[in-house]
Amino acid sequence: MIKLGFMFSGQGSQYKGMGYLADRFKIAQCIFDQASDILGYDLLSVMNDSNPNVLQQTEYAQPAIFTYSYAWYQILKENYNIKPVCGAGHSLGEFTALTCSGVLSFDDALTLVNKRGQLMQQAAENSFGGMAAIKGLHRSIIEEVCSLLSKGDRLVQISNINTEDQIVISGENSKVRQASDKLAKLGGTVYPVHVSAPFHTPYMASANAQLLDILSQINFADGEWPVIGNVTAKPYVSLDDIRTGISHHMLHPVRWSDSMDWMLRQGVNTFIEIGPRSALRNMMKQTLPHIDAFSCEEHDNQIAELMSEYNQPKYVTLLSACLSTALLVPNRNNNREEYEYGALQPLKELSTLEAKSQEKKLKETDAEQRETLRLFQRIITTKKVDEDEIFDYFFQVSIKSAIPIKKLMQLMGGERL
Repeated sequence: MIKLGFMFSGQGSQYKGMGYLADRFKIAQCIFDQASDILGYDLLSVMNDSNPNVLQQTEYAQPAIFTYSYAWYQILKENYNIKPVCGAGHSLGEFTALTCSGVLSFDDALTLVNKRGQLMQQAAENSFGGMAAIKGLHRSIIEEVCSLLSKGDRLVQISNINTEDQIVISGENSKVRQASDKLAKLGGTVYPVHVSAPFHTPYMASANAQLLDILSQINFADGEWPVIGNVTAKPYVSLDDIRTGISHHMLHPVRWSDSMDWMLRQGVNTFIEIGPRSALRNMMKQTLPHIDAFSCEEHDNQIAELMSEYNQPKYVTLLSACLSTALLVPNRNNNREEYEYGALQPLKELSTLEAKSQEKKLKETDAEQRETLRLFQRIITTKKVDEDEIFDYFFQVSIKSAIPIKKLMQLMGGERL
């Protein structure tokens, strides 16, 4: 069974000629026109400009990538009625993910992204800080070196965890150089990142504060599917969570590798990168070559074949989802009496209810679903699941049953999992 996850491209994926999409799809032309009206300049001209340096500037690159990625999502949705289990975006791409999910309107999101690009461009022009990519060293070694070199307000720290083998550091220029030299001596391979700003560090506080002024004026809505936050590497579960996540976005590392790991642990087995090029898809395949991962630009035919299978009708009851998940939860409770009463007994109840449900073939009522969730929670609590794992198991139930996690929380009485 296909469990689909979306990955939305970040900055650096832009290239001259991206405007070809408007010639290929009418819906893309409409979206580009709408974006040009909001931005106050011809976005297609920027995408196709004969001077490639224009599109390399952050203030133009971010609106271009965002709009292009959003257009591709609408194309996929229009052609395949596609809906993922969840999605994530790399830095800038998180704003695209939130917009495609329906949390942000296109107009509001583009206004926010445009301002973000301008602020980050200004930070780059100050030439205060820089970034470098490190390969071949464990995260803990890089963290330790950065910590030892950071003194007072002269900092260097991890800013992007792309894979366990590809980590980016940011900070004050001299500290980035010192860290790069030290990490190279320890066996790492260091690559310069051609930006003149310490993105995703506390140095971006001033720019972040200005972005928050716009953020406070924007309305958020419930999304159609969960979005994994860069800061926490877990899905947002409320609109307040989203506001908090975005408010910390510029200041904290992009935990991309952790986000992908979380999606994989929930059973996501097929990924589509939405946006220019295929950097995220390639990172996934380099790390996990057995995973199905595609790029909307480069794998049109494969995605069409995939969607013919994906759109086959399927239905799994909440009972079946809870029962199958509960059986796989490891037991850490050595008290036999507690285990029999709190885990084995409700497992038998779920099994009996599931058998009766299959016989009736009727849709479960809210009351029946509440009882199912109560039994499921009793089982995993008795098995002494770690507190931070509880949400993950409920999310697995959400994926299997196709019931949004927010609906499950409402059935549970609105409590946080």
